Amino acid sequence: MAKSAHHPDSRAKPHASKGAKATPALALAAVDGQVRKRGRPRLDAQADNGAPALSREQILDRATTLAKVEPLGEISMVGLARELGVTPTLIHYYIGSRDDLISGVANRYFRERLSRLQPLTGNWKEDLQREATQSFEMGVEYGGVLRYMMSHNRFRLFQQVSAGETDYGMVYLNRMAGIFRNGGFTPQQSAIGYHLLSQYVMSSSYAEVSRQLPGFHEAYIRHQIESHTEDELSGARYFAEAFSTLDSATSFPEGLRLLIGSFESWLKPAG
Repeated sequence: MAKSAHHPDSRAKPHASKGAKATPALALAAVDGQVRKRGRPRLDAQADNGAPALSREQILDRATTLAKVEPLGEISMVGLARELGVTPTLIHYYIGSRDDLISGVANRYFRERLSRLQPLTGNWKEDLQREATQSFEMGVEYGGVLRYMMSHNRFRLFQQVSAGETDYGMVYLNRMAGIFRNGGFTPQQSAIGYHLLSQYVMSSSYAEVSRQLPGFHEAYIRHQIESHTEDELSGARYFAEAFSTLDSATSFPEGLRLLIGSFESWLKPAG
């Protein structure tokens, strides 16, 4: 039998319009389990039990931790929401766009690099060596950020910051350029030197993070070389042992010494 128009089951039921998005106020229910009043949530809002609600800093903290091992470019808003137990809508509300997320993590990375630096000595060779070594260690520690910077240009140095915020990538660039300037190098020499040094540090860090150094594959390399006679591979067999055991502890400081030492030729009088 057809139901009458007045049958309880035939009454119109409320439903969301097609394409409607959850409001930030409703998304906050995922934080404290309760629906708040409608309206724009404050960044310093607290849950009813007194615990602080989710904030932009908490989100970036978690994303930065993930970026130590996961490629920064692969960290998604949905994944962060899952990690923090909230809705993606809330992540978007506090962070903004995906570019804001990537730049926010990259800026924290540069801020951490700067926080670990020691005061400059005034000796340009010593200062460059210390800065490069520290940058190498940071690149290995933050492998996910390094992988992103090796394959992307955006946010590799300059960051997307709001008014009143500090672009720590810019601060780092200014510090490095100042070392070359104070060392007596010309603007062109300083630019080339900084670029070459940055490329060497990044590629060396990437080789360590990606396990590309020969020392990671010693047995395989030795087997491949030694499976041929001296007449076939006289050159390779000559340095087989030294090459197959090569690691960052040996190669990075020696390469850095050679690179920085070559800069000194710019300061010597011609002829």
